[in-house]
Amino acid sequence: MSKTARFIVITLAALGALYVAMLLVAFVHVPSVTYCTGYHVMEVPSPSSAYVATVENSSCNGPRAHELQTVVNLSGKGLPANTSELVFSAPSAIQNAGTYSPLQLKLTWLGEGELEIAYPRGVQSRSRVENAGEVKVVYRELASP
Repeated sequence: MSKTARFIVITLAALGALYVAMLLVAFVHVPSVTYCTGYHVMEVPSPSSAYVATVENSSCNGPRAHELQTVVNLSGKGLPANTSELVFSAPSAIQNAGTYSPLQLKLTWLGEGELEIAYPRGVQSRSRVENAGEVKVVYRELASP
């Protein structure tokens, strides 16, 4: 076989192999969809009820599957209608040296536009927002019991 013909055959074989590899990656690596289930823990309305802070525990099938997380959402005036904004999230339990205790949050409205979220010392939050719409969110670590 001539050098030109061999070059064409090798080039077509390489392109074919790359095409097959690309198809395999596209069909095997389908992005997973995260589904979350949860339950409502409590609602804390602001003094005039213009805002509502909601605490929920949820479990998702993503990278931290079977791990409960506690989230605080805020809804009300100045935030998109029919939605809530995530202002805080953290693991739902504290695990230390063989002990397991559920996360205890304390939500307090310091005024109409200021929400305080207090949590036990040592909690590693996953997300914290300082402002949600017109509401300032402040955080405070509680002393260990």
